[in-house]
Amino acid sequence: MNEPAHAQFPWPVTPFNQSQQITGTFCEYRDTAPAPHYHNGTDIPKPDRSPVYPCADGVITSLDPNGGNAFVRVGRFAYVHIAPNPGLGIGDSVFQSVTVLGTILDGLGHVHLTEGQVGSEMNALRKDTGLTPYVDSWPPVINFVKLYLSGTNTEFAGGNVSSRVDIVAHISERNGPPGSSSSVLNNGAYKVGYKILSANRDSVVYLPFNNGVRFQFDRKPLGDVHFTFHPSFSSTSMHVYYVANTASGRSSWDTELLPDGNYTLQIFAEDTQGNATTASIPVRVARKDLLAPARPLLLSLTNAGTPMARWQANTEIDLRGYRLYSSAENINAWQLAIDETALPQNATSINLTSTSNDIYFRLTAVDSVAPPNESPHSDVYGLAFSIRRERILIVDGFDRFGGSGSWSQPWHYFVFAHGDAIAALDFPFETCANEQIISGAINLQDYAAVFWLLGDESITDETFSAIEQTKVKAYLENGGKLFVSGSEIAWDLDTAARGSASDEVFFNNYLKADYVSDDANSTSITGEAGSIFAGLNFTYGSLPYIEDFPDVLNAFGGSTVCLRYGNGQNAGVQYDGPFLNGVKPGKLVYLGFPFETISSATSRLELIRRVLQFFFPLGDAVAEPGESFTNLPTQFVLFQNYPNPFNPTTSFRFALPGRAQVQLEIFDLLGQSVRLWPERFYEAGFHQERWEGLNAAGMPAASGEYFLRLRAETATEGEWVKMIKMRLVR
Repeated sequence: MNEPAHAQFPWPVTPFNQSQQITGTFCEYRDTAPAPHYHNGTDIPKPDRSPVYPCADGVITSLDPNGGNAFVRVGRFAYVHIAPNPGLGIGDSVFQSVTVLGTILDGLGHVHLTEGQVGSEMNALRKDTGLTPYVDSWPPVINFVKLYLSGTNTEFAGGNVSSRVDIVAHISERNGPPGSSSSVLNNGAYKVGYKILSANRDSVVYLPFNNGVRFQFDRKPLGDVHFTFHPSFSSTSMHVYYVANTASGRSSWDTELLPDGNYTLQIFAEDTQGNATTASIPVRVARKDLLAPARPLLLSLTNAGTPMARWQANTEIDLRGYRLYSSAENINAWQLAIDETALPQNATSINLTSTSNDIYFRLTAVDSVAPPNESPHSDVYGLAFSIRRERILIVDGFDRFGGSGSWSQPWHYFVFAHGDAIAALDFPFETCANEQIISGAINLQDYAAVFWLLGDESITDETFSAIEQTKVKAYLENGGKLFVSGSEIAWDLDTAARGSASDEVFFNNYLKADYVSDDANSTSITGEAGSIFAGLNFTYGSLPYIEDFPDVLNAFGGSTVCLRYGNGQNAGVQYDGPFLNGVKPGKLVYLGFPFETISSATSRLELIRRVLQFFFPLGDAVAEPGESFTNLPTQFVLFQNYPNPFNPTTSFRFALPGRAQVQLEIFDLLGQSVRLWPERFYEAGFHQERWEGLNAAGMPAASGEYFLRLRAETATEGEWVKMIKMRLVR
């Protein structure tokens, strides 16, 4: 694997005899066309139009002035992404650090230096040879390690492993100090390997051949790039290795070679200058089944009279059942709501009346091993109630994660960003996966408004499929109200990017926009004067994931611009009127960036408030006090107050299955009454009251925990009492 040394040579850019930065290393992953491949050279950043010189005297053997990969080749070196010097031609002699071969192309910002002929390229950063001087004192970073049953997507949980194991690690070679650009800090490693140590790490118990080194990139491998890199995680800026493989074929860590017991998996990585790093992961080898079931697919949380969760059945033969977790106050405080005894292996739905105080849920699957192996959890979905009659549906169309997108986890909680704002504005909402729309299990026509989230969905998982387009068209033509956000929708649907003609018809006539470009190059937003967002200003794109390619839009078909990026380009459109073949006026708000990446919760709340006010003007379709609803509750419910904690005002909702005499009272931790509402009758249905944080004397109550008690009595159901805990923070 080691390449014989050649003479050292200077850099192809000035200053020739001074160490340069590196933005791309040899044999790191490239996911660009025509197919994923190994990077065959070294990227050296310099401003556009900077001159490029030969690293050694020689004769020009080939050149190409066309396209982004224009190049000049001199002997064993190729200089790529440069506009060739028009005064030079094939057969001309050139001289080291003297002759200008060409200049870096506009928009490329670097020269790509290749050493070696096509098909037998070698690493120009090898120690004691190649480019010199080269200073690199920063070791690689091992960002994460995942362990999978070999050849599958089944991840081992809790460090427990068995059978054959695929070791998957995200490794970043740093070719500069902290604070350098991401392209300097996210390069591919030179050496990668692993070994198995004893639990206390004092001895090596298993060492693969070549002293554990599985990859050493002196020369470009001839094998499939996916022998080295995990296809689902890896990208041009994220190099995720199959650590147990080699560049020439697939392999794995065979745990059957070791007795059952505790060990340490040690992964190591090294750059060409000898800077090394390790990651040590405690593992337990056992012959029994330690594989958790696959992550279940939570399909929907709906309320067509009865709150209901639905999911897709897992297929493991040793599946015991499911566990449903809930969160009342925020998505970080989870509790087990219903376990596998109530959700056996054949269950695909559950009535949520016993847990409906909580509005966010996630699902796991467990097997029949004792103790059971538990799967990773599903996406987080939500459900909220209100005295308002409009049913709002949040459609989760975001399935992209790993190397092709910015979000790395196989689950997400982006419904929370939408639902948190909707519920805070006293509107109900339900949630479903976009698969439910495709299958017809959920009908958009049943909802007064639809909030469709698409994140940075694009290539692997399309934004709107043909079936989804048909459903959305019918919904809007029938007077529906749609809010949709995502950074790749325009890019995916417009023929100027990757869309088909039918995609573009849908995009122009139903999302009422036209594609301008794939990168706004701005993360600040300003509301357009005269639009529903006038005066609104915020930033986006840093959390919960980096948004680096927001779409730039133009208004189309009667829509108007409602948001602009900080550089003046269009970020969103709004529309009020009939859609193409429809006769009923519908409404649309479409954002060219992901709503969930808006930095401030306050800004998210205000944006959703403006959207809901646009969809449902004040006073429109609001239930009158005491008015009954088409879908009446079937039992008493006291929902958790919102927000909680709060300062100074909070709201609480309750449901009555029939006309009831109700008394509401708030107590402090000592059991003393703080606020008592007059006892009165409420009609059957959903109701809401507020507490402004004042005691019976009208004075502000102190910070701390309080209890709200509801007593309700009907002629048929008898008395019902429920209490919830609240926190006031001043």
